[in-house]
Amino acid sequence: MALRIGLLLVLLCALALPETAWAHASLLRTVPRDGAVLRSAPVRVRLVFDDDVRLVSGIKAIRNGGGSVLDGKPRVEAGRVLVIPLRSGLADGDYTVLWRVLSDDGHKLAGVVAFGVGAGRAPPQAALSADNAPSAQDVVSRLLFFAGVLTAAGAAFFRFSVGGVPVRLMLGAFLLVFVGVSGIAHDVSVSTRFGTVMAVAAVIAGLGAVLAAVAPVFPRLEPLPFLAGLALLPLPTLAGHSLDRGRPLFEPLVDFLHVAAASFWLGGLVAVGLALTGSGDRPSMLRRFSNVALVSVGVLAATGVIRAFAELRSLGQLWSTGYGQLLIVKSALLAALVAIGWVNRYRLLPRLSFETLRRSVAVELMLFAGLIGAVALLTDLRPGRDRVAVASAGEVKGPKMVQAGESGDLAVALAVRPTGAELVALDPDGRRVKGLPVTISGVKTRSCGSGCYGAPGAFVGRVPVSVDGREVVFRFPARARPAAALVARATKAFRRLRSVDYVERLASSPSNKVVAEFTLERPNRLEYRIRGGADGIIIGSRRWDRARGGKWVPSPQDPSSQPEPIWAGHVTNAYLLETTPTTYVVSFLKPTGPAWFTLRLDRRTLLPRSLRMTAPAHFMTHRYTSFNAASKIRRPGAAR
Repeated sequence: MALRIGLLLVLLCALALPETAWAHASLLRTVPRDGAVLRSAPVRVRLVFDDDVRLVSGIKAIRNGGGSVLDGKPRVEAGRVLVIPLRSGLADGDYTVLWRVLSDDGHKLAGVVAFGVGAGRAPPQAALSADNAPSAQDVVSRLLFFAGVLTAAGAAFFRFSVGGVPVRLMLGAFLLVFVGVSGIAHDVSVSTRFGTVMAVAAVIAGLGAVLAAVAPVFPRLEPLPFLAGLALLPLPTLAGHSLDRGRPLFEPLVDFLHVAAASFWLGGLVAVGLALTGSGDRPSMLRRFSNVALVSVGVLAATGVIRAFAELRSLGQLWSTGYGQLLIVKSALLAALVAIGWVNRYRLLPRLSFETLRRSVAVELMLFAGLIGAVALLTDLRPGRDRVAVASAGEVKGPKMVQAGESGDLAVALAVRPTGAELVALDPDGRRVKGLPVTISGVKTRSCGSGCYGAPGAFVGRVPVSVDGREVVFRFPARARPAAALVARATKAFRRLRSVDYVERLASSPSNKVVAEFTLERPNRLEYRIRGGADGIIIGSRRWDRARGGKWVPSPQDPSSQPEPIWAGHVTNAYLLETTPTTYVVSFLKPTGPAWFTLRLDRRTLLPRSLRMTAPAHFMTHRYTSFNAASKIRRPGAAR
């Protein structure tokens, strides 16, 4: 029974260790929107983030297949808006902007925005790519940093509360911290919060290492390296996202307690391993540490429950996101650690089986090394909650179903909750439109913010919306059933296909639309044919384009994996709208843009039958015609 309780506790607390992960600024929206086709050329690209960012080198803006179109140096306005100036009078064609910024947590973020200029063009494909995955050096450096901090602080606590600790252990821990910081922060500005904390960590580790080295010669200095070790304890919290704007005030305390509990467990375990190789009053020392470890697991469990609610929006995110899947791995490692600790406390310690205890502690330390490696990876993954506020869409807190549609040249999005509904109208440039006469199911709306129109009541079934005299009809179920896991499974099913064919209708206004046929083929092939317009072929790192009846024009292209669903990426507000014996209908929001989707899926295969996407000046539908057909994309001139 005790083992089962311990396993349950550790599975709960496993969800919280990543709270020491470091914060990431999130991209809220771009102007123009990624994938937009514009009637007139923009003179700048604006990217809005939810936290402060700083410029870094490597920002590019190119005409696909051509040269740079940058016009001056990029800049950051108001701390959170990256502005990339473009040359005036850009000719019709496709363009790609590669942006790079430094988040306040020290992470470098990068991405691409592709847009087309000229009515009647197909959606552009990015000709540049950005990789935000952590490098091996980043992961190893974080592993060394966390291992050093947890060992130093935990061994120091052991020294003052349980028993003696060899000062050479502190020297090794400080060296791990110093080497880890050097790898993490070698190109991070100290003007960021993260950079400042890392600089402080390096100073404390350097000073502690010096004190640990001279303490054997000057015994009076022996307590000082341990005090330096305790000084490292708050640094992961100070560098993490519990101090971000908008986070609850209790989160830093919860985060600190969680790190402290993990540190006392790990550092004490290392100290115990060293003590078991020597002599002295080992039984009493082991009993005192066993009590400390028991309390540490309790604190981990309590803070873990709190962190679980903060980091995951739903249980399904444990297996539907990379973050959740890594949490499961980490949970298994923690469960094994608690199981071994239970055996040590209730089986080996009463028998004073020191030789077996030494082997058991060695196994625990190896598992802890794997656990810290998992944490090092988690620091660069976004939690399942990923609290992205979409300012342009007027997103509000609380669960709600969202759908969007086309009303003239406006994109209108309707969010329904049990207590009422809110509508946002966006013009072709993505700006909220104020002062419109709006009714929802005949109920006259009131302002709920800039460009936001709200109405109280329960809106179920057919919900007609009138915006400036134009009617858009939505349908909402009586019960909101979350569908994030279903969308994630549909994305995986799409990516497993060999090929996909679909017909796309894309409109920027009621009078401006194009219809194109698309084919996607594994591993990196795409072809589109605009009816009465241009054609394009992409194969790996090459692409060919031609105007109607013209010659093929080759150009370079960064390879992109195919088939890739257009809805791929972070989504929110995913709910099941309708279920039939053969079909699922789900709606969800992609915050970056923003873009609203309604997706009709085959219930057996989870492959799409049709799709509707609504975004500013971007009203698109897909009708999927075939899957896994024989390969047919060839370079121009090759036999088919």
